[in-house]
Amino acid sequence: MTDSKALGIHSMWGFSPALDAGAVGAVSSAGRPLRVLVAQPSDIRHVLASISRRRRHGMPPIHFFVAEKQIEVLARHLVLLQLACDWELPIRQRATVFLEVFGNSLLQERTAHYVHRLGQELVELVCDERGSLSDVVDLSLLKYRERDQLVEALRAWDPKVPYDLVGLRDHRLRAHFGLRYDNKVGVIDWDYQARVKPAASIIHAKLYKEWRLSGVAFEFGDQRYDEPNRTLGSYAEGVMKKGKDKGFKKEVRGYWLDVVNSPYISFGVACAAPHLFEVSSKGSAVEQHKHHTVEVAVYNLLSCLWEVETGEKYELSKSSDVYSGLGEDASDMAWHAANDEQKDERAAADSRRVQALNRARCIVETFSDTKVSLLHGGVDDLIGKASFAGSFDLVILSALSAHALANEAFPSLLADQGRVVVETAKYIVPLSGDQEQLYDTRLQELAAARDLAKCTIEAERGHFMAFERTAATTKHQEAP
Repeated sequence: MTDSKALGIHSMWGFSPALDAGAVGAVSSAGRPLRVLVAQPSDIRHVLASISRRRRHGMPPIHFFVAEKQIEVLARHLVLLQLACDWELPIRQRATVFLEVFGNSLLQERTAHYVHRLGQELVELVCDERGSLSDVVDLSLLKYRERDQLVEALRAWDPKVPYDLVGLRDHRLRAHFGLRYDNKVGVIDWDYQARVKPAASIIHAKLYKEWRLSGVAFEFGDQRYDEPNRTLGSYAEGVMKKGKDKGFKKEVRGYWLDVVNSPYISFGVACAAPHLFEVSSKGSAVEQHKHHTVEVAVYNLLSCLWEVETGEKYELSKSSDVYSGLGEDASDMAWHAANDEQKDERAAADSRRVQALNRARCIVETFSDTKVSLLHGGVDDLIGKASFAGSFDLVILSALSAHALANEAFPSLLADQGRVVVETAKYIVPLSGDQEQLYDTRLQELAAARDLAKCTIEAERGHFMAFERTAATTKHQEAP
């Protein structure tokens, strides 16, 4: 297996941190919500961050169109959004369970059953448009056949469904390492020192190595992770090598995901708390970060969930404790255990009731005038369709969909003054530094060929490149 194939056929975590769509300077056309096309993001980080931070930008109505080529990835988007919106779970627990389902190949037994329950609830959403997400998620752009496939993907999360994730992942690793398999730890260390550490030193070598070997990225406490994460299973077409179907092409369920780029990139390499990136003994031979990528990821999830439910930014009261911003949070069971004995039981119950009512009002307000439409396919499938012409005020292209800029008709998707934000290759491990630079240069050439002018956004920091539609773009489109 070549290094490029180690990226996998399918992708269920991204190559960049979360992007707030409201902070990139995109302007909605008069009389309609800000329309954002998110092309093959691999997870819901952009959607979650943008919705949670709407109050920072005056609560503009916003409509996301999330396009993915694999049905199973759309199913993952739904379950992660459902999990994030499971208000019955305390924020602390919800954040850790989210990261467990998002980034771990193996789950706790209770988490596996919880995912199955969420899957059953989502089947009702897909079939009958009922459930907690029915006012937010729009499935009308999916064909009936695609909805049926989505239901099949959700039902495959039943713990009774066989899925040998450990064996399938090991098969991928053996194919990737090849003759180097017995020295795989040395290969992983080389990848870390050459590509991971220079781009994101907050990812500790031990954490990265553990994920490369076991597929477990996020561990919390002394827990057993021994159940397969069935949300990571997907189908890919292959030629059967044995059995009665030998030589025939067939859809095969397997582990077709990335085995070199960790899930840490999406939530664990950038945040609004700079002290989480402080380095001790800086400049010496023993310098090291005081915190690590898992803490950053937890902080980012807590920030999103806290802002959705309270309307306020998440602020830490103790810089060394990422949970300290919860304070006297009525949903935090750890706080209850320490404080309920010290308070009058009735007063504590009243306090929790008032806080819960305030949270409910805030949640309703946060999700008002928001919609998430799911699309099956790539950007090229949208180009040329009259219903999407001039439709998007912002297009977010992942590294997997950046090639769409090569299509001469790509600007037809953009509204006047529409903007395009594209992932860079900063965190893609198999690429060398020269290849990363070549990728960035090619992006700028393709954008220039489409008459898209480069612009600056706050979230760039090497993670993204941004471009905007100009008068020249319009003339180019109108030219015969």
